[in-house]
Amino acid sequence: MFRGANTLNLDTKGRFAVPTVHREPLAQRCGGRLVLTVNNTRERCLWLYPQDEWERVEQKVVDLPSFDPAAQALKRFLIGYATDCELDTASRVRIPAPLREFAALEKHIVLIGQGNKFEVWDESRWKERCDEWLAVQTGEERLSVELESLSL
Repeated sequence: MFRGANTLNLDTKGRFAVPTVHREPLAQRCGGRLVLTVNNTRERCLWLYPQDEWERVEQKVVDLPSFDPAAQALKRFLIGYATDCELDTASRVRIPAPLREFAALEKHIVLIGQGNKFEVWDESRWKERCDEWLAVQTGEERLSVELESLSL
């Protein structure tokens, strides 16, 4: 399970070093093979999956109905932007230019563990979104049925 938040720097080639705590688990789980893709057009962050996890997600997306416009849009974004990448010898991941542009990634990024994957955010965008989420007053946004029944 990937958890935690790490502020990292992109180098001039668009690479970031995976935090030490995640290196060995990624090497053992997927041999350092990862898949990077976009989240969605609203959030403008990236998702970074271990390859084995991505294969499960990708199959679910492929199985969505072909004639549903929303499903097709999801396929175009998630699968269309999906990029295979590997941890290099210095445990870095290179983010290709189209993905850096999509997520408006600058020098400072935030890597957020999400259990089965990571989110990659531009640091300033992450702070803006956190402020927006924190500003939502209790009760203004209705929780989904699934979240209302969740006990933590």
